[in-house]
Amino acid sequence: MIPCCTCGTIIAPNSSNQCASCLATVDIASLVRRGPGGCDLVVHQCRKCRRYERESNNKHFIYLEPESPEMMALLLKQIPALSGKSTQYVKRAGVQALQVLDSMFIWTEPNSMRQRLMLTIKADINDVSIQQRIKVEFIVRWKECPDCTKEARQSTWSAIVQLRQKRDDSRKGLLILELAIARNALMRKHILSVQTKKAGFDFYFPTPDKARHFTQYLSKVAPMRIKTTQSLVSEDKTNNTANVRHTLACEMVPLCRDDLVVIGKQAKGAGKLTGKLCLVLRVSSAVRLITVSPSREFDVASQCTELHSDTYWRGESSYRLFLSSRRLVRFVVLDVELCDERDRYNSGDSNQVYEGPQSGVSKYALADVEVARETDFGVNDETFMCVTHLGHLLSPGDVVLGYDLASTVLSSEAEFSIENDVTSNFVMPDIVLVKKIKGGQDQSRVEGGDDSAESKHKKGKAKSSGSKKRDRRMKKEEQKQQKLAAAAARMGLNTDEDVYFDEDDFIDGEGNTISEAVQKENEKFEKEVEMDEDLADDLALVEAEFREQSFSDNEDDESEIVDA
Repeated sequence: MIPCCTCGTIIAPNSSNQCASCLATVDIASLVRRGPGGCDLVVHQCRKCRRYERESNNKHFIYLEPESPEMMALLLKQIPALSGKSTQYVKRAGVQALQVLDSMFIWTEPNSMRQRLMLTIKADINDVSIQQRIKVEFIVRWKECPDCTKEARQSTWSAIVQLRQKRDDSRKGLLILELAIARNALMRKHILSVQTKKAGFDFYFPTPDKARHFTQYLSKVAPMRIKTTQSLVSEDKTNNTANVRHTLACEMVPLCRDDLVVIGKQAKGAGKLTGKLCLVLRVSSAVRLITVSPSREFDVASQCTELHSDTYWRGESSYRLFLSSRRLVRFVVLDVELCDERDRYNSGDSNQVYEGPQSGVSKYALADVEVARETDFGVNDETFMCVTHLGHLLSPGDVVLGYDLASTVLSSEAEFSIENDVTSNFVMPDIVLVKKIKGGQDQSRVEGGDDSAESKHKKGKAKSSGSKKRDRRMKKEEQKQQKLAAAAARMGLNTDEDVYFDEDDFIDGEGNTISEAVQKENEKFEKEVEMDEDLADDLALVEAEFREQSFSDNEDDESEIVDA
């Protein structure tokens, strides 16, 4: 045993002949807090997308949650003394090795642009191990990532997704897509801009891979066919490079939920529904159809079929739209009697009502229903009998929407379809019940605001023809901007973490700000989902598929961070 050369404490011999207390006076904190080149410790963050720079080559930026393990790993890599990038000044201080035993975050103000850590460091000095707790502070500085830099330039997009549904009321078919995009941030984070077109939208993307990934998401929501084309913008033969823009045309099947469709006699892939009038039950990755005149001898499942997009586009002329949901009429249910004897025996005197998967009752069941028009109450006693698939959803007194084929005036195309495309043994019903609604729900939604209010003009001097043309042109442009603002607000494309548009594009005709327009559209959407149970079910299925896909994408991102 020897005395310490500094304090005289009896210690075991070592190369420095000092005790642990005297060795602890070595300033390890200055070594750990020293940044590259002797400067402060700095971590870079993109001001626009809020991603952090993973490497100093300005190529890799990643999303990190505050005070997450990934954030801790990124900060520790920025300390040169711990990462092994600069060990010369560490060796000059007599320190052989540094090891992190524990680390934790110290809370800071979100706007302070600082990140603070409390580290427990173990250092080996002259074959003696000492341990110290050190506070380390990082300065967060703005640094624009390559993706945001590219967005700021003009003509930066290299791929466009043209989403179209060619029918008169295309907004109804695009509604579920708008809801799906609004509920999934991963789908819209790479969208550079969006434009409204006559029958859909145009989405612009920086790379073709991100555009193809977006179309894969859309194909899970609605059946569509996708065509890809390329156009050459510029070419450099010297360097053998070219600027090519990709166009992905996504054309949705022009069928929406609650539509009446005539399937021709020559249709292939429709199964037993060939040559019949059918109702669209659901639209997801495929269109689910059921005959409007079901047979009481068979169950509901045997009278339905799935129509995929490939099948539809191969025989497009064999599928004709007979009536759309705009022609729905309100009926009142007077009596319900299930067609299946087993259902009547199990339910007893009262009809079983489907109230969700936990109710233990199948959603659809055939039933004989007696209904009357809501407008006929107090006027006449006319009632109708029909066979419907809504047996487990209806009870006497309910209000239901349906098609009144007995009094509906058909167009020439619809009459031609009935005469030539429907088989002779098909029995045309007088009433086709579609869905049950709540008593306060309106029959239809008026799109584009109150036209009657817009049609009121103040009396004044007559305008010239040039002034009228200018007013019409300005009004048309204003309506286009309002549609763009409403669609973007519904899809959540005007938030800080998503896509950045000019503020003028999101000021509606009433002068509402961006936040007010977003809140108004969100409230309208939530009310529509609440009133429409079938739409809520479709949205739940889409969200479940996206949740699984998002989970797998997050796992891939985490594996890349761990590997790095």
